[in-house]
Amino acid sequence: MLFEWFIALVVIVLSSVVQTAVGFGLAIIAVPILVLIDPNMVPAPIVIVAFFQLWLNLYAHRAHVNWKPLLWAFVGRVPGTVAAVLALRLTGEAGLQWFIGLAVLMAVIISLSKWRLALNRRNHFFAGMASGFTGTTSAIGGPPIALLYQHQTGDTVRANLSAYFIVGSVMSIIGMGAGGLLTMQSWLYAGAFLIPTFVGVWIGLRVKHLLKPTFMRPAMLILCGTCAVVVLAQAVRLTF
Repeated sequence: MLFEWFIALVVIVLSSVVQTAVGFGLAIIAVPILVLIDPNMVPAPIVIVAFFQLWLNLYAHRAHVNWKPLLWAFVGRVPGTVAAVLALRLTGEAGLQWFIGLAVLMAVIISLSKWRLALNRRNHFFAGMASGFTGTTSAIGGPPIALLYQHQTGDTVRANLSAYFIVGSVMSIIGMGAGGLLTMQSWLYAGAFLIPTFVGVWIGLRVKHLLKPTFMRPAMLILCGTCAVVVLAQAVRLTF
């Protein structure tokens, strides 16, 4: 058990470094590994830890947040979340996981082209809606927003993704609390993960300059592609 705890804490540090340096990636890296160690380590403890980590990242990059268009992403997340709940009731989780995984994978393929999305209100609204949908049905809501910001500078990506995900984590925490998913064990695990998270943020802030601007976009596309693979793996598990 001691060795498993060591692995869990190392995973939290490494995923926090990636989240801080790139802009997202904590859940993508940590959840698939932690669930194998102890299913109770996810998702509530990770959501709680992410909330604190995101505030640190937002504070460090606060000068680069563009709040006006980002507000439309917050608005778009609401109907996306409602649509996801209705879709889960009508379709079932497995079918939606296949749809989401293939859709994200297709978005990554399209993003490899020179096509760019403008950072306007409309695109923020629809990215927020897509994020609310995928986040509710698969617990992975990062790719739609990340793909919208893939051509921006590193600090702009880190700042705006952190601001957006803070709102998402608050909604998730409220929803988990209402659903009885926030147990004492969840808070104990979250408390144990806090120090490794802060260590990861500290390291991430000091190594982010090593990520050249030309590497940021490939890193985000790799993470989004990983999201698609994780979701499709979940779909396979639920289907078969």
